[in-house]
Amino acid sequence: MKSERTVPPESIRAVRAGHGANCSSIGSVIDTLFATATVGAAVLAAVVAALGREDVRIAGDDAPPAPPPSPAELPPRDEP
Repeated sequence: MKSERTVPPESIRAVRAGHGANCSSIGSVIDTLFATATVGAAVLAAVVAALGREDVRIAGDDAPPAPPPSPAELPPRDEP
C-alpha cells in the first residue's frame, strides 16, 4: 500500500526542470557519451566517404601485368 509523505517547503533546496532534471548525474554523463559517440561516428563516416576510392598499387612493380587475351585474339581451335 502506497502512502504519501508531505515534505515541508523549507526542506527543499532546489527543484530542477527539464529532461532528467532530478535524476543522478550519471544519467547525464551516459547521455553525453552516447551523443558524443553518435556524432563521432557520423564524422568518421563523412571522412571515409570524402576520401573516396584509391587504386591499389604494389611497390616495386615496374609495369602492371598484361591483361588476358580476349577471345578474338586467341588462335583458332582445331575441332574434331
